[in-house]
Amino acid sequence: MGARSDRITADDFVTPPELQTWRLAAHPAGRIGGVRLTLALHDGKTRLAECYQQVPLRVLPPFHLPDADIALLYLLNPTAGLLDGDAQLVDVHAGAGTRTLIVGQSATRIHPAVNGFCTQQFRIHVERDALLIVLPGPAIPFHGCRYYQHVDVTLAEGARFVWGDLWQAGRHSRGAASERFRFDWLIQNMTVRRSDALVYRDRFVWQGPWDAERVAWHFDKQLAWANLFATGAIYRPENSVPVPGQSWFPTAFGDTCIRWLGEPEALTANLVAAALTAPGRGSGQRVCLAEILTAGNLAPNHWFCSCAGEQITT
Repeated sequence: MGARSDRITADDFVTPPELQTWRLAAHPAGRIGGVRLTLALHDGKTRLAECYQQVPLRVLPPFHLPDADIALLYLLNPTAGLLDGDAQLVDVHAGAGTRTLIVGQSATRIHPAVNGFCTQQFRIHVERDALLIVLPGPAIPFHGCRYYQHVDVTLAEGARFVWGDLWQAGRHSRGAASERFRFDWLIQNMTVRRSDALVYRDRFVWQGPWDAERVAWHFDKQLAWANLFATGAIYRPENSVPVPGQSWFPTAFGDTCIRWLGEPEALTANLVAAALTAPGRGSGQRVCLAEILTAGNLAPNHWFCSCAGEQITT
């Protein structure tokens, strides 16, 4: 479907300077791939106007749930996660007036690195009057992994966009074999531009494994952290009480960033609730997907469903 069908290769990916020593898979079949999607409004519903899929990623056509004016679109990875050398590209163009929630099917398991590194990279363009919410799903870094997440977002004036990601400390419930903060490298670079002007940039470079002192400095005794970026101002109630482990602040360009530190289950609930309500907070508009997800339309085993009805902690 669609015309953007050039094969995705290693040349389509950015390599950060910290990982220049390592490479992606030498044999790319089934290892280097992704999706290119164009979303368009047709008969009042968000549809796939163009869709290119290349293993290991797949995409399901948008679901249109009863009484919802926002489409639900799944990104599927049929493999065991991100292996050493894997590269996945998600290229999304959200056309004018579309309303879409894009979610990963489950947590992303980032396997140990041997000779290279792995990466997920997102290139997102959102046109005027469109709403795009992207929740890739929790990331779980395994012992010795090297991972780079690159997110490049371009917004037209009047576009609404929400990004929410959640990172766990690793496979931590394993007793003596716990892999808490045993990654080799975790690097993220996220940029958001509006009409060619840079309005948000977030980059961190964490080199591990971390000892107890470094873990305590960054995370105290917590096991997960979450980040949310949303266009526009999102205001907390005036009588809200500060919550330990949460930072909520406006950006210089009038957008909002929220960050959490805590237990994985609680952070997942707060992140999903915030992402599904952010487009309507303070604007008089309402995104009804949060209620619809808990109304029996989807099985509760989806990683984001059991949290959708929770109230954001403010």
